[in-house]
Amino acid sequence: MVILIVFELLYSHYAKKELYATGDTIINLICTSWNFLNDLLFRVVTLFILTCAGTFSIVHFGEKGIIYWVLLFLAEDIAYYVLHCADHYIRIFWASHVTHHSSEKFNLTVAIRSSVFQPYYRFIFYLPLALLGFEALDIVFMYAACQVYGFWVHTETIGKMPAWFEYIFVTPSHHRVHHGSNAIYLDKNMGMALIIWDRIFGTFQEELKEEPVKFGLTTNVKSYHPIKVVFFEWKQIISDLKDTEKRKYAFKYLFGPPGWSHDGSRKTSTELRAELKNNLDKSHASVVEYSVDV
Repeated sequence: MVILIVFELLYSHYAKKELYATGDTIINLICTSWNFLNDLLFRVVTLFILTCAGTFSIVHFGEKGIIYWVLLFLAEDIAYYVLHCADHYIRIFWASHVTHHSSEKFNLTVAIRSSVFQPYYRFIFYLPLALLGFEALDIVFMYAACQVYGFWVHTETIGKMPAWFEYIFVTPSHHRVHHGSNAIYLDKNMGMALIIWDRIFGTFQEELKEEPVKFGLTTNVKSYHPIKVVFFEWKQIISDLKDTEKRKYAFKYLFGPPGWSHDGSRKTSTELRAELKNNLDKSHASVVEYSVDV
């Protein structure tokens, strides 16, 4: 990973691509270190919980052959897809995950701009794997393997892969969409290794030539201070809960989708896409009407 980052950094410099910003890269390194410490501190707890859950497993594998590992990979990848959807559609989880999306750059160091507090709740989404008979250490290992795959897709230096590969696996093109703040790209392409879950569950979006990706958030942090970056959404949540009028909607402000508001003053990604579609439909209708008049 370090070697690939160095090569991309050198390419960016000599080709004058401006893929990196010093402050942004430092934040990425701080976040990965912070995440690593949290993960290390909670790893024993995670393994303990998954091992305990495994004692109630409803499936019992014999020898760990190729079928075991293929099934674990598929189960792991879809469990991550569910986790990732929760990170995007449940605000209290988004408060942790937003750190990963807050960079306005898109390079290999953004891959390690980790959701700092995710290690404390991630295990919840992998409990079903333990109940399906997969061993705790194997689950943790496969998670790490899938994360390694997810590293290389954080780049602007690779265009489109062959069509068959784009159809099955997550690619840089798919993941650029995922990091886009354009309304059409919000909350799309949630997969880690396989893009087929997005195709099946309706969260897939192709990268469009006519819609260049704008990286970052709909409202960007505009800071390289690690505390401000990591606690950006937590600060907004606390502000909402302190508001007397909003307090009676506390559950929705915590567990509703990011951008939800009781008075419509803010918009969720679903509402932003609907607004975009409505504007496009009106624009198309106006063109058709003008053509008929002419």
